[in-house]
Amino acid sequence: MPLDFKIKIKSTLHTKARRGEYLGALDPYGYLRHPDDKHKLIINEETAPVVRRMFEMCAAGIGARSIATTLNNEGILSPKEYTRFRKHNPERDGEFERRHFWTRTYVHFMLQNEIYVGSMVQGRQYTPSYRSKKREPIPKEDWVVVPDMHEPIISRELFDEAQKRLIARKKTIKAKDEPALFAGLFYCEACGTSMKLGVSQQKYFYYMCGRSQAIGTVACSSHYINRDTLYQVVQEDIQRNARLFSEDTEKAAQKLMELKCADQQKQTATMKRDLASAKKRLADLDMKLKRTYEDNMSGKLPDHIFTMFIADYDTERATLKANIAEMEKALEKVRDTKADIDRFAALIRKCTSFEKLDRFMLHELIDRITIYETPGMGRCRKGKEKRITIYYKFVGAIQ
Repeated sequence: MPLDFKIKIKSTLHTKARRGEYLGALDPYGYLRHPDDKHKLIINEETAPVVRRMFEMCAAGIGARSIATTLNNEGILSPKEYTRFRKHNPERDGEFERRHFWTRTYVHFMLQNEIYVGSMVQGRQYTPSYRSKKREPIPKEDWVVVPDMHEPIISRELFDEAQKRLIARKKTIKAKDEPALFAGLFYCEACGTSMKLGVSQQKYFYYMCGRSQAIGTVACSSHYINRDTLYQVVQEDIQRNARLFSEDTEKAAQKLMELKCADQQKQTATMKRDLASAKKRLADLDMKLKRTYEDNMSGKLPDHIFTMFIADYDTERATLKANIAEMEKALEKVRDTKADIDRFAALIRKCTSFEKLDRFMLHELIDRITIYETPGMGRCRKGKEKRITIYYKFVGAIQ
């Protein structure tokens, strides 16, 4: 499509947006497109009550995450799932199963959207280049907002009260000891989502599962842990391993080798002998094959005997080659593991004495840290334990 034609299309769409015509591909949650004019919106009586309830909950001081959790727990379909449900054909698609949930982020987006007070809000994103489909945000002051274009779901007073509550609930995390210390390293083992740092009103820092935080416990357990507790666990584990490798590197490396490939290491000597024997036998077979072909060509070996010998040789050669490949792979694993342990030993020995953890040390030494607890446990309870696993560079978890 020519560039000038694309520019004309964008200009036309912008003109339509300024006139207050709806240009979205999907119906906004709470509304439907008018059956006689796809650029106008009418209230969806099925979903509009959910929108009103969300704003009422927000105005009452309930946060976006709690709203998302409530909706998920009550089985109310998220906007994406509601759209999918409307297109669902049981005979063709089978029984409908919920795949996506309400998230704190989307609830927050809806609570700030003036479309629910009757305004048409468009032009929030743009495509920088016609060669790319990537969308970039447009500053709020440059959005195309046309008031009184359709029937509102909520009053302006309720909307404004909700905005006040949203602003009041905003929290800025600040701390002298770098609160983002474990960013990019700490994950929920159950669902794989990164653990998010939060802070209570008493400036109590903690981590919890990002999926649980955004959607609620219907999606994953909270996996809640005090940031200082995590700091202590990681610090003590690094110190313990650094001490072991500094005091007796060979002994610590041997113990780690046994942990990572105990069976292969025990059988290394036997495998080397068997490998040499298999290779020798393979060479002997090749010589016998050569002589067999020569005898057959000279007439010393009848064709039917030759065919039988060749079949036997081929079967044995195939078995030998498979065994050789398997033994070489096992020996290669032992060599690779030994090299990885040597690299890890060089890293961990540098951590024999440090005053506090820092991001450079953690990212140089650790691949990731995970936390796991029994689903449904919720926050720390007496008698319940959480499992923290540290996966180090080159060697993974060390028990």
